[in-house]
Amino acid sequence: MHAASPRHLRRPWSIVLPLTLGLLAAMLVTGGAMLWPTNVCWLQHADLAQSYLGWAFYRHDPWTLPFGATPSYGLEIHSSVYYSDSIPLLAMLLKPVAAWLPEPFQYFGPWVLACFILQAYFAWNLLSLSTDSVAARILGCLFFVAAPPMLMRLGGHMALVAHWAILAALYLYLRPSSKHQRGWWTVLVAASMVIHAYVFLMVAAIWVADVLRRLWLARHGENTSMPWRELAREVLQVMLATAVVAWLAGFFMISSRGMQAEGFGYYKMNLLAPFNGGGWSRFGLAFAQADGEYEGFNYFGVGGLLLLLAGLIAGLKQAAARQRRLWWPLVAVAVGLTLFAITPSVGLGMHEWQLPLPSWLHDRLAHSSIQATGRLFWVSYYMLLVAAIGALARTLSTRWLVPLLGVAVLLQAIDLAPGLRNLHQLLLTRATVDQATQLQGPFWDDAGQRYTRLRLVPTRLLAPGWEVLARYALEHHMGTDAIQVARADWKVFNRVRAHQLQLLDNGTPEPQTLYVLDPSIAERVARAAHPQDAVFLLDGWRVLAPGWNQPLPPGAVNLKPTP
Repeated sequence: MHAASPRHLRRPWSIVLPLTLGLLAAMLVTGGAMLWPTNVCWLQHADLAQSYLGWAFYRHDPWTLPFGATPSYGLEIHSSVYYSDSIPLLAMLLKPVAAWLPEPFQYFGPWVLACFILQAYFAWNLLSLSTDSVAARILGCLFFVAAPPMLMRLGGHMALVAHWAILAALYLYLRPSSKHQRGWWTVLVAASMVIHAYVFLMVAAIWVADVLRRLWLARHGENTSMPWRELAREVLQVMLATAVVAWLAGFFMISSRGMQAEGFGYYKMNLLAPFNGGGWSRFGLAFAQADGEYEGFNYFGVGGLLLLLAGLIAGLKQAAARQRRLWWPLVAVAVGLTLFAITPSVGLGMHEWQLPLPSWLHDRLAHSSIQATGRLFWVSYYMLLVAAIGALARTLSTRWLVPLLGVAVLLQAIDLAPGLRNLHQLLLTRATVDQATQLQGPFWDDAGQRYTRLRLVPTRLLAPGWEVLARYALEHHMGTDAIQVARADWKVFNRVRAHQLQLLDNGTPEPQTLYVLDPSIAERVARAAHPQDAVFLLDGWRVLAPGWNQPLPPGAVNLKPTP
């Protein structure tokens, strides 16, 4: 690829046009309602609730070390905004001014808007390395701001909408090296670390490829501006900055054993994923796949596939040997991430083959902290789009390039129309219809004033209705262990769980704690309770209110045995 002239990059429209494209795409896809900072009704369930509640508790917690710790969201479980997927970069930046922010306040909608704008901006800059045509860049940007793998994340993973970070990393790799390369890589890699671990993994992999590329150039005497000592200094700087921000965000609050997961080989990418539109394709490109392979949704669309085919033909005709040499580190990293996305449990539609692995390697991968491996294809996804458009731009004149891109965009729009329409309706309904269940009534109001903690016993993650309990605790400024997090220190988790069960079995509950009991233990807790403790069923919840010493609330069913 060749760089566009600096004069082109300095023109005002080189910023205004991609900004406008990103803004329009965000409004058209989301409907705009979810972008308003005080609208939280769309953040009430499952992963969205996890992200929002992690931030909502964090903003009211006192400052601690590390800064990302959230003592009230998880109590002794040692949670942090990192593991509630609350985009710790924004959470830590906004916490100092949290007292002046409205209540409620969410930054996930504005974050989505920023992601669309940055996606368009870095796509524009990537395409500027191949063509000076404004029309070609506008049409090419549409494949990035409406990339199905990015749009699919709007369903529940706001941090993972940050595909722009991958584009930014590709741009740093492909643009001519500058004296500011080290600084930009430091900022990007460290920032991606406090956006999401999977985004960091892909950005860091591209950075490693760029270091290898510059090492290769230095070894062959083609890069005298980047001596070995300078590269070593960059590696040290990037690693140190990343470690510092990770510690500040609370990444190291979970032990290496707690980081382990069991989804490797389940949340993977099917070999047909680039061609599998599922419910997105009007042209009927849809193939059956295993349940967990939705994490590997990487559909290019009919227009995107046309671009890849045309780009492949053009690339084979005019690829220069020097360009291939400069691309090989990036290609090697992309291939490695793709293989990891597929995993040894290779799926082709509904057919699956298990590649033989040594037992020690199989056991290690089975407990890898990287479980949703299907996401790792995103580097290859965008690299292929950039390479295809670049090859076409070098082969065709603008007179032919723009119509070809126009036809591809038209096919893409027709093909993706069902998926875009369904996503738009889903996001608009979520953002305008409040379906959250609330704990309301005289008892819940009184208990919220009387108790300082709310516990779910036995403690467990993904407990049915945990969002309802956490919202109640948040409303009354109570700490709670009724939470959901991406990772937990299971040694600490199990110790807390056993200790709380023992306290209730002994009839010695914490005096300032309101308990919500699992049906499996409600009877034995009721037998062990003291006369001043109330144990009852209210609004579908089994409750232990230590030291209540009052009549049961209206509508409550006493669970304590009759003397």
